Amino acid sequence: MADRISMLSDELLSHILSFLPTQQAVTTSVLSKRWKPLWISVPVLDYDEEIYLRNKEKPQPHFCFERFVHATLLARDFHQQPITSFRLKYGVSCAAPNVGHRHANADVNVWVNTAVRRGRGIENLDIEMFSRNYISLSCCIFSCRTLVVLKLKGLYLTDYCSVELPSLKSLYLVQVEFVEPQNLMELLYGCPVLEYLKTYDMYYVDEADFCEEGFKTLPKLVAADLHFLGVTRINIILKAMCNVEILSIKQNEVDDGVPEFRHVRHLSLFLDTHNWHWVLLMLKNCPKLQSLELDLLFSFDVEDVLPDSHFVVPECLTSHFTKCYLKHYGGTKSDLQFAKYIMENSTSLLSLTIHSASSNPLKQLEELQDLALCPRRSASCQLSFSFE
Repeated sequence: MADRISMLSDELLSHILSFLPTQQAVTTSVLSKRWKPLWISVPVLDYDEEIYLRNKEKPQPHFCFERFVHATLLARDFHQQPITSFRLKYGVSCAAPNVGHRHANADVNVWVNTAVRRGRGIENLDIEMFSRNYISLSCCIFSCRTLVVLKLKGLYLTDYCSVELPSLKSLYLVQVEFVEPQNLMELLYGCPVLEYLKTYDMYYVDEADFCEEGFKTLPKLVAADLHFLGVTRINIILKAMCNVEILSIKQNEVDDGVPEFRHVRHLSLFLDTHNWHWVLLMLKNCPKLQSLELDLLFSFDVEDVLPDSHFVVPECLTSHFTKCYLKHYGGTKSDLQFAKYIMENSTSLLSLTIHSASSNPLKQLEELQDLALCPRRSASCQLSFSFE
């Protein structure tokens, strides 16, 4: 059988190699003389320390990984072979007694500086750290004018003098620590065309001086997926998200101050301590809302689920609202009251999907019967019920 791979052009082979971790792409250099230089032309550098740690035959695999990264970066002529994407997964071994945190910090910053400053046109940067001691990242990435996607995990962000990321459209912050909320806002305000923001387990060292002064709305932001850890005053940050169309919030504590989201069409909420009043305020302040996903995993019975007589039915329920999904529905009085409120007040509701958290068939049947008996204002509303 003919070697069809060898018939492909160097450009196409280089593109294929870009989907492999750099460690694997380099190994193709032993196939033939033609393959030897191909990995150097790959526009993607993808380093994963775990690949080395899984190789039990290598002594001191973390040091082998560091030498490999240094060697492959030095072997590359960035003027002739620019990179568009740089990904680094590192720090699994940093907890070991013979691997110094400062040493790891210095290595990471050398590698990142090389990729950003010499990469010429880098668009995607993904840094994922696993060290127990958070790495303090070099500030050079915050002035990279070509970055389009930035993903950071397990990092300590502070001491950046200024942020200028004029091309950045997607920002992912996972297990990232800031000194104070203003540091986060400085980062966001330096991304004038940011369209997507995702945070997960993000927290601050000091939240005491958190104030609203100077906060402004992000003009281009379309979607925000927010998960905070130990942050109580999220509503000030939410005011910067007022232009979004898709909003997801996972939070353990909230206060009553809810900004207005004039453009939100899809809303997803998960509250560790369920605050029904806050949920109703979110509905009230999303007048164009079309769909709601509400996770009731930590819901509990309270007496004030339904609003008082002075609470006006949210505008979205009488206009645009068509889909509602209640996840981990427990069949409590609070859960039933909220589902009933949605069905009784939603004029355009097409579907109410209930995902039961119960594994008891009798309990499931009881929940279904209770919901089926609830009056529906929308004649087109279909009730769907699913189980664990």
